[in-house]
Amino acid sequence: MINQQENEYVLYKEGNLARTWEKKLRPKMTPRPRRKFNGLAQTVFWIMGVWAVGLGASLLAVHVLVMGYQVDALSSQYTVLSRQNQVLAARVTQLSSPQILAVDSQKYHVDLKVPMVHTGIQIAAPKTVKSTPWYGRVSQWILALRQALVAK
Repeated sequence: MINQQENEYVLYKEGNLARTWEKKLRPKMTPRPRRKFNGLAQTVFWIMGVWAVGLGASLLAVHVLVMGYQVDALSSQYTVLSRQNQVLAARVTQLSSPQILAVDSQKYHVDLKVPMVHTGIQIAAPKTVKSTPWYGRVSQWILALRQALVAK
């Protein structure tokens, strides 16, 4: 009983009393209530969202289908062109063979001569080789080989 009275005394001291009344009189900050849609608006927005997602998925599916048809058409066109290329390459090889050229030259009464191929390399008397490093001789050899291959 004595402790209860002491607690009341401590509770209502002059400083505590002012703080208590200040807390009671201070306006309480209540958060503004969030605006809630009515049930019909929520349902309409939900249905519109589901419809939009379905529409997007349908458009993507149609786009993938169209791209599949285009890929199929291009692959079949590629197959036809590669076969045509093989046929034309065989025809060119056949027409440029030496036997066909000899037959055509006899048909047109033309003497067939072997063409002279100029390689671009001039053969001269051997020069005295100065002491060049090995990589210089290798690069000269590669240059001569390139000229010989390009001339053909």
